[in-house]
Amino acid sequence: MGAKAQTRGKKTNASGRRKQELHRRRQRRILAAGIIIILAAAVYLAASVFFMRHFFPRMVVNGISCSGKTAEQSGELFEQMASDYTLTLNERGGGQEELSGIAIGLEVDPGTSLEELLDEQNGFAWAVSLFRNAESEVTVDISYDQTALEQAVSALSCMDEAQMYDSEDTRLSEYTAGSGYTLIDEVYGTRVQESVLMDQLNEAILSLAGELDLETAGCYVEPVYTAESEAAQAMLAAANRYVNTTVTYVFGDNTEVIDGSVISQWILVADDLTVTLDAEQEAAFVSDLADTYDTKWKSRTLVSHSGTTVTVPAGGNYGWRVNQDETLSALQGYLEAGEDYTGEVVYFQTAAQYGENDYGSTYIEVSISAQHFWYYVDGVVVLESDFVSGDVAKGHDTPKGAYRIAYKARDQVLEGQGYSSPVSYWMPFVEGCGFHDASWRTQFGGTIYLKNGSHGCLNLPSWAAKQLYELIDAGTAVLIY
Repeated sequence: MGAKAQTRGKKTNASGRRKQELHRRRQRRILAAGIIIILAAAVYLAASVFFMRHFFPRMVVNGISCSGKTAEQSGELFEQMASDYTLTLNERGGGQEELSGIAIGLEVDPGTSLEELLDEQNGFAWAVSLFRNAESEVTVDISYDQTALEQAVSALSCMDEAQMYDSEDTRLSEYTAGSGYTLIDEVYGTRVQESVLMDQLNEAILSLAGELDLETAGCYVEPVYTAESEAAQAMLAAANRYVNTTVTYVFGDNTEVIDGSVISQWILVADDLTVTLDAEQEAAFVSDLADTYDTKWKSRTLVSHSGTTVTVPAGGNYGWRVNQDETLSALQGYLEAGEDYTGEVVYFQTAAQYGENDYGSTYIEVSISAQHFWYYVDGVVVLESDFVSGDVAKGHDTPKGAYRIAYKARDQVLEGQGYSSPVSYWMPFVEGCGFHDASWRTQFGGTIYLKNGSHGCLNLPSWAAKQLYELIDAGTAVLIY
């Protein structure tokens, strides 16, 4: 009994000691945990106090990392940023130049904005900032020396007048026979609009941009019209409509062709790319046609009745005469409409045939010296007679040259200063002068005209006047030499 009691006592003592040890261990753990909590609280509190005057970790202000910095320290970073600032200018053609903040006296002053931002920060919330980025923007005062900027800009290579070249609008190519015109592409030059560049620079610097693309920013003087523009396409269409039109004027066996090779020399392009034709050159072309093919008022040669060649002097009213105004108007109409034309010009009057001897083979040959005329029909003399022409002594000479019978009339009274003469057959060829019968005369031909001639008309025997009247038509050429 005693031994068993002793054994139970020993077991009880051992169990008590284990309990005491466990209790002490719990107390130590509790104490350690308490110490850790106290230390952690102290650290958190200390950090909170720190972040009351410092920016949170991972804080970025206006693109600048201000992590753990005071407002003053962060302000110094802004000052450093101004010193380090560089604006890169990307230029047309791949060139690059730089403007430095130092060169233009750049200053970046956040003022009190950093302190105000820091005052808004809850220092006790610093732990949250460990797991996320924080970005803020504050108002800063950015300033620089405008004069220094202008000087720096004037020193840029892109502002060197010698290195600039102008933009060019799209334009028509040289004319190519058979195809016409194409468009030559516009040229994008390097002439900088200084006022635009300065505006863009001011904007870029005030936003502290790192780059400025001069082309994208519209700093260059650009072409007004590109090949793709509506105006350029209209110009091309109009020019090709003109030069792809052909006007062919026929002058007997000769032709004058107005095609692209001619019309291309008349093309005028205005500043707004509208296309017109040079009216002066068009008129000059028609005038040249008239000079070439008009025969009115020009001298002619004539193989006379005797077989000799004589000259019919200039000055008469017979022959071709181009109506230049109407011809020009018609030509302009064809070209504006793009309408081909083959035919004659517009005439004031025509002749029997083209060429120098435009009187053809039906005409009246009048020799003043012989006082005789010959009427040819298809080259054969069908009537001839003596006559009396204008009185030379009194200065009433019959005019020489190539004329045309204006009309025929019966039973007329010819009146002038000091005379009134009734005639049966009147065939005038120029004002106041014509063929007519002269019943008051008994002789014709010879030298009568030298002192006893007419007032300029060709006095005929009655029989000759009658036959001529019956044979001749208005418009017949009268060649007087």
